[in-house]
Amino acid sequence: DEPTGALDSKTSVQIMEILKEIANDRLVIMVTHNPDIASKYSTRIIELKDGLIVNDSNPYKCVKEGCNSKIKRTSMSLLTSLSLSFSNLLTKMGRTFLTAFAGSIGIIGIALILSLSNGVNDYAKNMEKESLSDYPLVFEKTSYDLFGSLALVFQDNDDFVCEEGKICSNDDIVRESLVSSEKGLIKKNNIKEFKKFIESNEKFQKYADKIIYEYDLELQVYDLEYNRVNPSELAENKNIFNRLPDNGKYEVLAGRLPEKYNEIVLVIPENSIINDSLLYSLGIKNRDDLIKDLDKIRKDQNYHVERSTYSYDDILNKSYKLILNTDYYKEENGIFVDLSSDSYYMKNKIDNGLELKIVGILKDSDEINSYIGYQDDLVLYAIEEISKTDIYNKQISNKEVNVLTGKEFDGLIENYDIVTQKLGIYEIDDPSRINIYPKDYESKEKLVSIIEKYNSENERNNRSDLVIAYSDLIKSLVNGVTKIVNIVSYVLIGFVAISLIVSSIMIAIITYISVLERTKEIGILRAIGASKKDITRVFMAETIIEGAIAGILGIAIALFISTPINMIVKSLADIDRIAKLPIISAILLIILSIVLNVIAGRIPSKMASKKDPVEALRSE
Repeated sequence: DEPTGALDSKTSVQIMEILKEIANDRLVIMVTHNPDIASKYSTRIIELKDGLIVNDSNPYKCVKEGCNSKIKRTSMSLLTSLSLSFSNLLTKMGRTFLTAFAGSIGIIGIALILSLSNGVNDYAKNMEKESLSDYPLVFEKTSYDLFGSLALVFQDNDDFVCEEGKICSNDDIVRESLVSSEKGLIKKNNIKEFKKFIESNEKFQKYADKIIYEYDLELQVYDLEYNRVNPSELAENKNIFNRLPDNGKYEVLAGRLPEKYNEIVLVIPENSIINDSLLYSLGIKNRDDLIKDLDKIRKDQNYHVERSTYSYDDILNKSYKLILNTDYYKEENGIFVDLSSDSYYMKNKIDNGLELKIVGILKDSDEINSYIGYQDDLVLYAIEEISKTDIYNKQISNKEVNVLTGKEFDGLIENYDIVTQKLGIYEIDDPSRINIYPKDYESKEKLVSIIEKYNSENERNNRSDLVIAYSDLIKSLVNGVTKIVNIVSYVLIGFVAISLIVSSIMIAIITYISVLERTKEIGILRAIGASKKDITRVFMAETIIEGAIAGILGIAIALFISTPINMIVKSLADIDRIAKLPIISAILLIILSIVLNVIAGRIPSKMASKKDPVEALRSE
């Protein structure tokens, strides 16, 4: 029945008389906030405040041995709080759903961003695993961080202002070399010792699919008309002879793949269009026609050169001659003189050169330019033959003196490396580059671990000169993509987080409205002994339920939206599940939704707990 504290005095007295008549010997418990009525009609008065007994007119006395007269403080359980709050929310289904949906908007946005971010990062990692055969671990003699060096140089320039009316030097060569050395932007790798380590370590053979040793030898090739083909004087890229990629995906259009070291192939792009510069360099197009066409263009800018078309037979079996880099030089008076301008001397060398023959025409869909491809064996042949020459032996035996001038090397302007590269002098045990192709992703991780251990041991032994640096192009690309995706994701989440703030304010307002609507309920609860903490717990439970519903709803909608996104991306880019939300992220977002709702409902809940019970009961 209605507690008497909410009725007027006359009505309360009437009710008390009725209760007294029907009670007889039965126990009747009355709850009232009116002390006069309590003292008139009650045989025992117990005063409660915040769930605790503060006064008892006839206190309980312990007469049995071992009994405990201390009464524990009453407390509302969490389950009861949730039950009361859930029941209240069920009575307002429409408002509850709209509130949860509004609160879920921010969760939906963040979930979608995390889904796409996770999907793109996973795709990049899968691409890294699938591209291991195309992008090896690369070890070069000189590792140089160009961007880092330039950044330091430009940073130094920012502090310098040239005096008006004068011109100042940049000193870029000296300063760039200095800062690069100091900051570790230039790293010299001891490839020779590392090659020995690779060949002595069985694990490299276990985890590596291929180990390729490269040498920066510029092949000297001429056609049968004694015109130099490579390095070309006509092509923008002078080296039209290039090493065939280790794991190239070719389509054989005519002929076959090279089998012998002196067999070469023409590699063309997907559209089968070859640059004229390559055709002129190879002698397939007449060089005299080029001179005539250029002359006509000078006279008439509207002159149009017609495209030329060639059959495979026009190219297959064409022959060229390879000479050694050292063949240009002849010893005279103790030094080696360049006789490349001596036509009689050069014709003799070319006639006695190694014959190269085009045995196949290949199409490579990954290429945009054409080139003549050769195998590693051709370079090894040239290096081996060069090592048998007098000029090679004299330069190797005395590395302080330039065999081309008979004088000591002049530091930066004319050093040993420049001359030996010009002469094609390489040691088989000292390659310019090592490419290691792992068998799979796990093997790659094993190889990286071996290399890091190799570096750590050298550092412990104070052999920093043996510490090796390497580049992993695909990993660098993947890391770059991942960083960009993460940065964009953080920025977007920052914007979406604004909606979470708005929804939190809305939850606070809704909770406050609920407090106003449930004022009478608060009074009843307080009248029957509920503490302030219990009242707070009831409304906090309501915000917990609202937050959980909003979080679960947001995740569900985000997953629903991800389905068409995945279908569209699959149809356009053939990428599976570009949007996929990790389970842990979904759980954390639901928890975030609950926490934000609890924080938002904290102040209204406290306001509810501080309401005076008497005033709350009189609110209606």
